[in-house]
Amino acid sequence: MSHPARRLLLGRSHAVFFIVIHKRLLYLPFLLLFAAVSLYAMRWQQAMRTATLMADAGVLRQRTIAVDPGHGGPDPGAKRGGLVEKDVVLDIALRLERLLLQAGAEPLLTRRSDDEFTDGERISGNKKKELSHRAEMANRINAQIFLSVHANAFPESKWHGAQVFYQRGSEEGRRLAEAIQAELVRMLPPNRRRALAGDFRVLRETKMPAVIVEVGFLSNPQEAARLADPNYRQRLAEAIFSGLIRYYRGIPSPPAAS
Repeated sequence: MSHPARRLLLGRSHAVFFIVIHKRLLYLPFLLLFAAVSLYAMRWQQAMRTATLMADAGVLRQRTIAVDPGHGGPDPGAKRGGLVEKDVVLDIALRLERLLLQAGAEPLLTRRSDDEFTDGERISGNKKKELSHRAEMANRINAQIFLSVHANAFPESKWHGAQVFYQRGSEEGRRLAEAIQAELVRMLPPNRRRALAGDFRVLRETKMPAVIVEVGFLSNPQEAARLADPNYRQRLAEAIFSGLIRYYRGIPSPPAAS
């Protein structure tokens, strides 16, 4: 290609590049305005949801509620892609704690960091010892509710939905599990799961109504994407919080799975 032809081609390319950049700069204020409005709308929606929840949250005032983010330290729990169960559930537990404090409740988190319990003991990864220690922390402060927060994972990716488990034979545990499950189903569709009984050390050793809340399946790509979203984690915390209100208000819930 001759030099004049090359200069002409380069000149046209620069002109096109300038026009594209110019158009983008022209639209930049509108894009920034749209982003600001979207952020404001999202925060407004969250504020409205919180206000709605707090309208009936008086039943939680001065109630001591133990919130146990599962795993921690050398025990990561389930892992899929970049998501690690111990991190996901700690974030949800901290969000739930803020809601409980706003309602006038007295929450206790069994851990607030990756590798240490709130009483200063290090998390060792010894499963039996750690589960017993979590239950003992709740017993020690005479908690009225014990919530252990986990995330699920299966070899098959088709399973999805948050589910609550309670200790077999515990009538109050069943009522609590059904109340939280009802709110998870109502607030975070699609989910047709029901509360389920089982035998769990951490629930067996607590002296108060206790449940395990599995917030979803990291092994399901769509649900994993939602669990990675801070807004979805906030909604999970709100659903669990709403379930506590439902339990204390005595609102009937769909029965547990047989």
